[in-house]
Amino acid sequence: MGQNGLRPPPGRIVNAIKSKRSDPLARTVCMVVHDHYPKDVRVWRAARAATEAGWRVTVVCLRHPDEAALEELEGVSVRRLPVEHRPGSKLARMLGEYAAFTLLATWTVLRLHLRTPQAVVHINNPPDFLVLAAIIPKLRGSQVIFDVHDLTPLMFDVRFRGRTAARPVINALTVQQRLACNFADRVLTPHQPSACRISESGVPLEHIEIMMNPPDGEVLDRVLAKAPTQAPRDGLLIAYHGTVTHWYGIDLIVDAIAELRHELPDMRAMILGAGDAVDEVAQHIRALGLEDRIELPGHFLPNEEALSAVRNADCGIVPNLPSALNDLTLSGKLLDYALLGVPAVVAELEVQAAHFDATEVTFFKPGDPHSLAEAIRWVSENPELARAKAERARHRADAYSWPHQRDAYQGLLDELAEARAPLAETSPSPA
Repeated sequence: MGQNGLRPPPGRIVNAIKSKRSDPLARTVCMVVHDHYPKDVRVWRAARAATEAGWRVTVVCLRHPDEAALEELEGVSVRRLPVEHRPGSKLARMLGEYAAFTLLATWTVLRLHLRTPQAVVHINNPPDFLVLAAIIPKLRGSQVIFDVHDLTPLMFDVRFRGRTAARPVINALTVQQRLACNFADRVLTPHQPSACRISESGVPLEHIEIMMNPPDGEVLDRVLAKAPTQAPRDGLLIAYHGTVTHWYGIDLIVDAIAELRHELPDMRAMILGAGDAVDEVAQHIRALGLEDRIELPGHFLPNEEALSAVRNADCGIVPNLPSALNDLTLSGKLLDYALLGVPAVVAELEVQAAHFDATEVTFFKPGDPHSLAEAIRWVSENPELARAKAERARHRADAYSWPHQRDAYQGLLDELAEARAPLAETSPSPA
């Protein structure tokens, strides 16, 4: 049990209700995400789970200039919209991007629904107002899932705290989040603390489902089946993989390595991923003269490639800074490290400590590079004890595994298909 006495369930398994399989329109789902597919792992896994259960899946998402507008991937129909995402944009540019994507997505979902009525429309935030894309389908009988990847008011507070008029915007986002959640037939969120926070804003708890973000078991099995690619070495190798942004505390890793550079002269680190803080982190590395110690490719790596690299590490870092957002974020990196058997050094924030305890991971004081350095030093000096912790963490993480979440999601889709209104069962319009 976690230090706070809370061990959230791996997900409330919904009793699957058999849908009308003879009616193909009973098993159609459109997923909308302001991100790239299949880069967004949560959406990719949900789409795979739906196709495995016999659903016809369409994903509406962003488009890179070198990507096809229409594509079929693993049985999923992907429709990419010509909206460019610029990480780290200012508020006005970000809102314009969100608005443009929402308008195009609304039109795309409407055309799709008029051709082939969708039993379920699955909207992924941010932004919360992306639920507008599901209005017409809902009026015509579709069921709506609102998947809360991030609590938007908290995310805005982290990015724009201290800006002029920030507080009124946060208040408006809180109202928007409540309206979006109440508009949906079901709300998905990654863990119990987040569900409780959403319910506090007036959303009925019975409308909220837990779908955690564990690593994909098939990908992990492939990674673990490969021979290690790292040649034998003398020094400690530490790893971070994922989004490179300031509120995930990447600079703490750089500062901790700088503190330990003389004590652990053979220590190396890899920071794998892309994000709006890549340039700042690279500049910080150069300023401290650590270019020969820290690998920073600065671009997105496919999930399997990143996990294959991380598997070779002696220590994985979860350096999230203390904030209202991070306090309610269970790091996917932590679950990756646990299931790969990599000893984890973790910022001791509320949700992390609720899912793992000090016998399973090595905690450090959030936001404190010296405390992080101390934790890394302990792993270096106690490799066998660190591996024993990692083994206990692996057993804990098994309880949060994807098969539990997949079964819950498939059951939820079946329940919603059965509950859809008659208008959704009309014959498809001619193309």
